[in-house]
Amino acid sequence: MKSGTITVNPDTPEAYTVQLTEGEVVQVGRKPATGGVKKLVLPFPEVSGQHAEVRCKPDGWTVVDSGSTNGTTLNGARLTPGREYHVRSGDRIKIAQYELIIFPPEIAGQADDESDDAQDRTQFRIQMMNATILVGDIKGFTTLMERHAGQPTLVMQAAQKVFDNLNEEINRNFGQLEKIAGDAIMAYWQGQGADPKSAGSVSACQACYTALKLRGLTAKLGADQTCWPFPYHPLMLDMALATGPVASGNLGHSVSNPALLGDTANLVFRLEKLIGDDRPGDIIVEGATYELAKANFKFDFLGQTNVKGRTKPVDVYRLIEPIS
Repeated sequence: MKSGTITVNPDTPEAYTVQLTEGEVVQVGRKPATGGVKKLVLPFPEVSGQHAEVRCKPDGWTVVDSGSTNGTTLNGARLTPGREYHVRSGDRIKIAQYELIIFPPEIAGQADDESDDAQDRTQFRIQMMNATILVGDIKGFTTLMERHAGQPTLVMQAAQKVFDNLNEEINRNFGQLEKIAGDAIMAYWQGQGADPKSAGSVSACQACYTALKLRGLTAKLGADQTCWPFPYHPLMLDMALATGPVASGNLGHSVSNPALLGDTANLVFRLEKLIGDDRPGDIIVEGATYELAKANFKFDFLGQTNVKGRTKPVDVYRLIEPIS
């Protein structure tokens, strides 16, 4: 039976290795398992009791974040809780202060695949899909960082707490986290189903509904000083949504959160920058999202704007509330 290893904190005097065989599932967490379950115990407060799992499948090993409080990263990319990510030999998983380096058994044909041209492998993982993308940006984050230039970790830790809570809300509403980058969060809802128009409408409405939920959650988090210890700087999240075709792919050798590429992804970031200081916490959408969601939500038409890379002006709307 094929076997592989996980090495905990490699390149340190405390390093140790755990061997796993095909078919096993090892839980990773702070608390020991019961009932004969195999568990890798990492005794550190920031590790959740049940933090993640490594699944040793015949067609390749995978890692899954089990809804942990502080998250799991694979090669630096944050994992979406509950979603499986394939791992390759040498991939690194980070859980709190622990680093795990993975060496799954070699699969027939994998060595040949890894000797192929890297661009070909990347091309293989890119797929087109229709999606509604949401981008949220903490208002005035640069100013806050400048105010706390002597303790930037305080600001970044608070932002991470906020985004962890927002990500949980996104997951509850069928969204997928694409990335968290500094003061911004990016997520998407993929239209699925036989009828593209119907599927697109569902994903657009889910995204609009979630954006409204995120606005309420942000207000709640901003009032909680254990989460946002800056009463002089109100927590506000500017959000924009855009719907259209995007290329989804992994830009590297590991399979982690896919990068969203293309005109729609570019557009949503440019829309978010249109929100002025006079209306912090606004949610704006472009014409495609409006058309898909207008039967279920109230919008204000804000006019048209010219966007770099587009020959025609883009219609811009403010999302107000659901239609009762």
